[in-house]
Amino acid sequence: MDAQGFVAALTPAVTDANARERFLADPKGVLATAGLDLPEWFTVSAREGDAAELTITLPALRDPDADVSDEQLDAVTGGGWVEHTYGPRCF
Repeated sequence: MDAQGFVAALTPAVTDANARERFLADPKGVLATAGLDLPEWFTVSAREGDAAELTITLPALRDPDADVSDEQLDAVTGGGWVEHTYGPRCF
């Protein structure tokens, strides 16, 4: 999914109350339906606010050759991705 597709997936949540409720309840599911398949361990959260904002919290650096368990990934992915009040002019 490119930036234009991402904005297209978010636009209904800005213009339609039902789409907004769906997005707030399950942002990762809405994005997946639009074609943005994120890893299971990637957390997506949404909130309402006054400004368009995208925050990505990266987990600690890991040795690329080390095995990482699901529990370890869960422990470092508490931040996630926050979206709210997007509009077509964000990108």
